Amino acid sequence: MLAESIAAACFSLLSMLVIGRVIGPHAAGTGTVAIAAFLIAELVVGSLFPDSLVRLAKLEQRHADSAATAAVLFGILGGAVVAALGPLLAREAGEPVIIWLALALAPLLPMAAFSGTASGLYVRDQRFRLLSGRLLLGQPVALAVGLGLAWTGHGPWAMIGAQAVSTLVTFLLMLRGGLGLRPRLDRAALADLWPIALPQIAAAVVQAGKYRLFLLALSILVVPGVLAVAHFAFRLVDAAVAVVWQTVSRISMARLCALQHDREALAERYGELAELQSMLALPICLGLGLVAPDMVALLLGPAWAGLGEAARIVACGAALTFLYGDTHSLFVALGKARRNLEIAAVTLALPLAALAIVRPHTAEGAALAWVLPSLALPPVLTILVLREIGRSPAWLARKVAPGVFAGLVMAAAVLLARDNLAAPPWATLLAEIAAGGVAWLLAAALAMRGRLPQALRTDRAPVAWRRREASRRGLREAGAGQGPG
Repeated sequence: MLAESIAAACFSLLSMLVIGRVIGPHAAGTGTVAIAAFLIAELVVGSLFPDSLVRLAKLEQRHADSAATAAVLFGILGGAVVAALGPLLAREAGEPVIIWLALALAPLLPMAAFSGTASGLYVRDQRFRLLSGRLLLGQPVALAVGLGLAWTGHGPWAMIGAQAVSTLVTFLLMLRGGLGLRPRLDRAALADLWPIALPQIAAAVVQAGKYRLFLLALSILVVPGVLAVAHFAFRLVDAAVAVVWQTVSRISMARLCALQHDREALAERYGELAELQSMLALPICLGLGLVAPDMVALLLGPAWAGLGEAARIVACGAALTFLYGDTHSLFVALGKARRNLEIAAVTLALPLAALAIVRPHTAEGAALAWVLPSLALPPVLTILVLREIGRSPAWLARKVAPGVFAGLVMAAAVLLARDNLAAPPWATLLAEIAAGGVAWLLAAALAMRGRLPQALRTDRAPVAWRRREASRRGLREAGAGQGPG
């Protein structure tokens, strides 16, 4: 899981920076309009059933087949919607080529829908090595294709080509996974999945796809160049924190759902996961907030001025969202997926309202509107979580304290390195990163008293998983004549 998340972050960031530097802000902004529409539709069709398939207590083949079939049908519908939106987006952005970009992306949506549903089944079976192949294999190939198109003067088509290759590779890997899915629509099976699937997909569209909706709204207010700068700022931070979100959420969803009927054990696991999340995420957010302007200036040059400051604002706001644990997985485990939808709706409404009121014309102004939920919601979500698990604020503070301490020590080390070095920009940036990394390792070891976070220890596996493994061992022993009859 960690390898997949790191690869996703590195290749996503590398693809964005390298291709963006070659094609320039205007072409990148034009491609961003079509990509944003595609990613919103992909999020809908690809996230419809995975969580409900993971949580369902008794999963049968009819559930898997029906979920995959329904998702592909939704993917076909989503492709038609993206194609139909092309002329509207082209007119609003003043770029006719967006029509053809949207038409090229539309046929990819049924494949993305199948891949998303299959991933839920693979998560349930803990086939994480197969899942990691989507990125470890697909992203390098997609980057190579995108760069080839960029260097040959294809402008925004470089972004479309990279997206197409990534989607196709993922689809082929999921198809070859051996699940044996067949076209089938069983109404009773789908009825078992809808109570979680419907609120979760609505929440996913807003929560995971809110920045895409935000970009579409922002494209009406700003020129394509400013849109590209804002988009790259969001992606820069998202690529970094996605390492934590993806790794912790996959652990959380499986473990918390396995303990949904044991509130005491669930609360303890939630605290362990909150400790791990803060330990990993806070130094990433704070470190990115400190070095983003220098890094952007060195990698992209003066044409992307403003991206670094916008990324700094977004990164500092994101740090606050890692202080109260993985609420998304907790509410699914408790059977309150609708609460995720309510929270997601607020996180979308606040920045859109800020856009409508302030009407920013710079990337920094857009970033300030974007981080508004990160400032307003943490106290509310902390109260909700503590009520659900029956714990006190002091208990949660003790869980996240090691991560906060390590993050602050790292930030101090970066600032000291910056203020006391007289070196070329590249050398200074590398020294800041090295100083911050060493300081974080030492501070984390001190705060954790030399032990791994509890969430990473093997004796923290979910109860249901341990019982299943014990049962499998017993069956193997019985089959070999070594166990009881």
